[in-house]
Amino acid sequence: MRKRLLVSFVFGALGLATALPLGDRLGLTTIQAMIAFSMAGLFVGYVLTIFLDIFATSTTTEPEN
Repeated sequence: MRKRLLVSFVFGALGLATALPLGDRLGLTTIQAMIAFSMAGLFVGYVLTIFLDIFATSTTTEPEN
């Protein structure tokens, strides 16, 4: 769970870093761009970690010690 939150916050920070330049191009105000891009980054990071948990984990049937 901590890994999922950490990755989400990293993607949220990347969203904030791109909010102002891309928000101007899309015609968004500063607040709208910051909220939209940070939430989009958080969502992408969360979905990415779920995807990696499902498809990138080993499929061993033996219990781990």
